[in-house]
Amino acid sequence: MSTAEHIYSIADNHVQTVQVCIELHELGANEQLKLLTGRLRKLAVRATPGNKDTKAAGIVVRVAV
Repeated sequence: MSTAEHIYSIADNHVQTVQVCIELHELGANEQLKLLTGRLRKLAVRATPGNKDTKAAGIVVRVAV
């Protein structure tokens, strides 16, 4: 298994986190959703190859609250 496949496998196993965020939004738990969104944004930046900050990574996370 290549590194990319391994990383994908890990992400696939944790896709439930995204579902929890959606459910929190549906329940109106905006503050909890904002906290999770911030954590997910930081993880996305760290997971982007060769990029050390949000501007370089070009990552945009939008949450409708």
